[in-house]
Amino acid sequence: MPTWKRKTDDEVLFYHVCSQCNMRVADELLGAGWEKIRDNEPVSCIECDRDCVLTVKGLWGAEDSVRYQECDRCSHYDNCPLKGRYYC
Repeated sequence: MPTWKRKTDDEVLFYHVCSQCNMRVADELLGAGWEKIRDNEPVSCIECDRDCVLTVKGLWGAEDSVRYQECDRCSHYDNCPLKGRYYC
């Protein structure tokens, strides 16, 4: 997934988005001084996490069956790159 980076006087910030969200927010990030540093990394998307029930309910540490059951009910499942699974 695309990774963006922005340096400030105090810190270095990173922003991870999936390819679909990247197409939507790339111009905005560029305009705000972000630099795209990577593509196609298997990380969680900050934009998608806002809609992810596993993230909202804190269920990423739950058993597979619990995560998959929640994901089966999710309206964003088809577009989700993780689908309740961990990737390293």
